[in-house]
Amino acid sequence: MHLCSLKLPKINKNDPLLEILIEKIKKNLKSLYEEDILVISEKVIATSQGRIVQLDTVYPISKEASRLAEEYEMNAHYVELILRESTSILGGMKNVILAEVNSFLIANAGIDQSNAGPGKVVLLPKNVKKVAWDYWNTLREEFKVKNLGIIIADSRVQPLRKGTIGVALATAGFEPIEDCRGQPDLFDRPLEITMRAVADDLTSAAQFLLGEANEQTPIVLIRGANVEFTEHPTLTTEMPPEECLYMNIFSKYLLKKQKKG
Repeated sequence: MHLCSLKLPKINKNDPLLEILIEKIKKNLKSLYEEDILVISEKVIATSQGRIVQLDTVYPISKEASRLAEEYEMNAHYVELILRESTSILGGMKNVILAEVNSFLIANAGIDQSNAGPGKVVLLPKNVKKVAWDYWNTLREEFKVKNLGIIIADSRVQPLRKGTIGVALATAGFEPIEDCRGQPDLFDRPLEITMRAVADDLTSAAQFLLGEANEQTPIVLIRGANVEFTEHPTLTTEMPPEECLYMNIFSKYLLKKQKKG
C-alpha cells in the first residue's frame, strides 16, 4: 500500500475546494486511477464551507454555557458554540467538554481553534456524508474511474490512551467496515465479535501525512489498499450507544457513583 500527501494552497473561507483539488491532482498526480482512495481533512472542507466563526460575535450566551464555562475554565463564547453544535453533553474537565455530535463522541464538539486565525474557530463541516458522495461522484466522472474511495477524516482521543488517532467522519465508494464474525481463527474457532474498522485504519495511516500544523497537506492519496469497493456499502461506522462497550460501562459506573453520593 502506498500513501502520498497532496499540498494545497491556503484554503480560505468559501473557496471552491473541489475545483482546487481537481486542479492539484492533475498538476501533481496527473490523474486518479482505479481503486485509489482520497483522505480529506474535515477542517479544509469546513473552511471551504465557510464554517469559521469569530468567537466574540457569538451571542447570546446561555446560562448553561456560562455555568459550564465557569466549571471547566473555558471561554463562554466557545462553550456556547459547543452547546449549539452538540446533540448532548456528557461531561468535561478543565478546558475540555465531551459532546455527542452526529453519533460521535468528540471533545468540544469538534470545534477547533488551530489554523483558524486569531479569535476564530472552525466548526465541523455540514452534511459530511453528502459531501463525501458528492466528491466521489464528481471525481469519478472527472478522472473516468469506476472504483474510488473517499474518506473525510478527523482525529480523536481514546480512553486511557495519550495522543490522537484518525477516524473517518464519512466515507464513500467502499465498505468502511469488514465483518469478520463467523470466520475461523488459527484453531478453527469462529470469531464472534470482530469487525475491522477499515476506514478508521486507513485514516490513521493517513494521519502521518495529513498536516495538523502549517504543512498545508490536507489531502492524502492511498493506493493499493485491500478494500471492497462498492457503490452501495452495507455497513456503517456508527454504533448505537446501547451496543457500545464504553457507553454501557461508563453509564453504569456513573449511576453507581451517583447512588453512593
